[in-house]
This record gives sequence, structure tokens and C-alpha cells, in this order.
Amino acid sequence: MDFNTIIAAISSVGFPIVFCVMLWKTNKDSLEKHTEETKSLMSSIDKLTLAMQRLFDKLGGGDIDDKGKGN
Repeated sequence: MDFNTIIAAISSVGFPIVFCVMLWKTNKDSLEKHTEETKSLMSSIDKLTLAMQRLFDKLGGGDIDDKGKGN
């Protein structure tokens, strides 16, 4: 959106309405990006949990959820 379009919108409907729409759009875009980032982080956490479980199994331990009660 270029500057002239913003000025034309402000002239026709008013500053508060244009500003609210711009804030809504910015918030929506941020939410979409954060959703993608969260999915990526969850995938990484799942992979690391699996790697830790495999390492723990190779070291001869039980389940990670035992919290040290085994062995």
C-alpha cells in the first residue's frame, strides 16, 4: 500500500478507521508468522525428545518419564 492510497483512504473514511484496519492487518500477519514459528519449534522439540530418548536407551536407562526412579 503506497502513501497516496493511505492518504485517499484517510480522506474518505477517516483516520481512526484506516488506522484500525492497518493495525488489524499487522496483527493478523504477526499471528500467522508466530503460528508458523510455533509449529517449527514444536517439530524441533519432538525431534530432540526422540533423540534424547534414543540416547538414554543406548546408555542403558529406562524411560525418561521415570524421573530417576529406575536403574
